[in-house]
Amino acid sequence: MVGERLDERTYEARAESGLRILAEEDPQSRSVSVGVWIDIGSRDDPPSHPGLAHFIEHLAFKGTATRAAADISREIDSVGGHLNAATGRESTVFYADVPAEGLETALDLLSDLVLRPAFEPDKIELERAVVLDEIRSHEDDPESVAFDRFVAEVWSDGHPLSRPVLGSKRGIETASAGTVRDYHTSEFSRGRMVVAACGAIEAEPFAETVSARLDIGSSRRTTRPQRVAPAFRSGRRHHERKTGQSHVYVALPGPNATDPDRYELEIANVALGDGTSSRLFRAIREERGLAYAVGSTLMRYTDGGLWMFYGATSPKLAGDVQAILESEIARLRDEPPSDDEVALAKARLRGLYILGMESNANRAMRLGTSATAGREIRSHDDVLAKLDRVSTSDVRAVVERFAIPDRIHVTTVGSGGTP
Repeated sequence: MVGERLDERTYEARAESGLRILAEEDPQSRSVSVGVWIDIGSRDDPPSHPGLAHFIEHLAFKGTATRAAADISREIDSVGGHLNAATGRESTVFYADVPAEGLETALDLLSDLVLRPAFEPDKIELERAVVLDEIRSHEDDPESVAFDRFVAEVWSDGHPLSRPVLGSKRGIETASAGTVRDYHTSEFSRGRMVVAACGAIEAEPFAETVSARLDIGSSRRTTRPQRVAPAFRSGRRHHERKTGQSHVYVALPGPNATDPDRYELEIANVALGDGTSSRLFRAIREERGLAYAVGSTLMRYTDGGLWMFYGATSPKLAGDVQAILESEIARLRDEPPSDDEVALAKARLRGLYILGMESNANRAMRLGTSATAGREIRSHDDVLAKLDRVSTSDVRAVVERFAIPDRIHVTTVGSGGTP
């Protein structure tokens, strides 16, 4: 294992198998947040079994080679900790928050969940019913359905990013025990794993402990999954659905996770639609009272991204909300953010970052997600300094690059609307 200090508090080590370990020390803390990220998400699911990564995440908690499900719950409770997992479109994470004295227990549990799930046939059937119920619940939620429709439309040719993370009922119903085991064996390898922790730890001894528990045997795969970059699809589509609200999504192509302009575009996004001082919030909610939910966000993946704008309102006002979303995007290009808007957006982002970094869980999450996305691990001071260096002209240049009305995509879901 080879390791190095990235800054005064952060240490990185790499094992021979490809396992990557990141640790951020906080001597003032009395707890630790630790997680294992696997570079496999819903976009990597086999086409015949969409939802398989999420299904495996569930099944790990049903028992391992050495622990029953009740043992897992009892052990994390015995140290007063919290254990959970989540599946995204590009990664899966198992994580724990524990008092400092519970770290060994957390690492034991995480290594068992990630490396040694039992996948017993009877437990697979039990959890299959649970996941199918989760899918039904998702499909009963109008906002979730609307977002799924938008994602399915915005990427061309049925790209894997267009699939819901939960997958499909058929994909889960037909996933046999053999399918589950084979996929876990072939794809959940140490070479695709990142272990990240923050809190009351000593970084180098922590890395040694992690290596002893997780870096066992050889890794079958050390490279990223084979992925095809998504292609953005412009156009306008409406989906009729009888609901009390209509959902309006407007999107432009955005930066990928490592794009050098992502800081500048974050500032432009805050000025346009993120927060109560933004142009969209004031134009749609404060000045006209057209919607309660309105805003914008950046969705970044390893090989593509979206700049997304959203509003939810009554069906009779959906056309007005859509028109304002589009007109404000066009105005941003004609009237780019002023010095005052840029200063305000930077202050908001700086404050949100500082507040977020008060949490061990958020800091560990930053390390893990940055590593799986391929971003450089920067110190907190470096991040804030880079944000401070962004000028108004930098923001205006990135607006020119990304705010292109001719490339717009619109998806509306609701009653009686037309895009």
